[in-house]
Amino acid sequence: MSIDTAIPGASDLGEGIAQIRLPMAGNPLRYINGYVLEDDDGLTLVDCGWKADDVLSALHAGLHALGRELADVKRVVITHHHFDHYGLAGTLRRAGVPELLMNPRDYARAALFAESHAAEDHASDLWLARNGFTPAEAGDEGFNGRWEVSEPTRLLADGDRAGRLEAIWTPGHSPGHLCLADTRSGKLLTGDHVLDPITPHMWRETDGDPLGDYLASLAKVRGRGAGGALPAHGEPFPDLDRRVAELIAHTQARETQVIAALAAGSADAGEIAAWLPWTRRNRAFADLGEFHQQFAVSETIAHLHHLHVRGLVMREADPARIRYALVA
Repeated sequence: MSIDTAIPGASDLGEGIAQIRLPMAGNPLRYINGYVLEDDDGLTLVDCGWKADDVLSALHAGLHALGRELADVKRVVITHHHFDHYGLAGTLRRAGVPELLMNPRDYARAALFAESHAAEDHASDLWLARNGFTPAEAGDEGFNGRWEVSEPTRLLADGDRAGRLEAIWTPGHSPGHLCLADTRSGKLLTGDHVLDPITPHMWRETDGDPLGDYLASLAKVRGRGAGGALPAHGEPFPDLDRRVAELIAHTQARETQVIAALAAGSADAGEIAAWLPWTRRNRAFADLGEFHQQFAVSETIAHLHHLHVRGLVMREADPARIRYALVA
């Protein structure tokens, strides 16, 4: 399997940490970062990419460039259950990696998804339709063949240690998302919780308040990355607190836009999403691809639900449609 040479290989970041860029063929993000940390009992790998031959090849090549091999990896720690972070885990376990660690909430979510993938997709389509957006056609959204559920050898809770790393439970992007504080370097491995320059997506959930959880989790990690941030997508950056402040400000600005959209009267999430600008380039909703339109509507639902939880908007629901209106 050939490796995409346009993607840089492994980078030694110092302090016993290396970055291995694992390809995401066909995805505009291009690669996900696997971070390798030297521990007393071997290597710890944080996130492993999706299940594909080119990802496994890139991991082997990255380890080789660092003078290491897969047999040196003692454990894989998963920041969250999304397939681009977790999909290769089963392959690595079968190859002899002894330990696999993740949060119990995300393992439960992955197991449920595996048991009822088709039903979950159908429920998601119905949910989007009730919120004013009907996908044109069903698709696997890139999952097909790129993931499998692998049972963790150990479940990580908030404050637990995994070698030199301390787990910080940061729900929002997923129910069991973990950031990982490196106790030696002072760096924070942020998973998808804090990215720069893109913003994490809030996925559809049928209960809870994902956006509220996300904002609380942003506050939770403030001050935890004095040595810099190591994100799952993009490149490491030195100023975690600066980016946390930007993400909070972005969320507040988006909330203001949603409230402004509702000033004209009640609307569903699809109608509001169509009114809002999207991406860093302020693209029109109609100019987005269908998959990203689904993301946009789902994110709009998260904002509307967060406003509803706080008593700022009313939710008017019937079997066919869910609409929102400002509280008088």
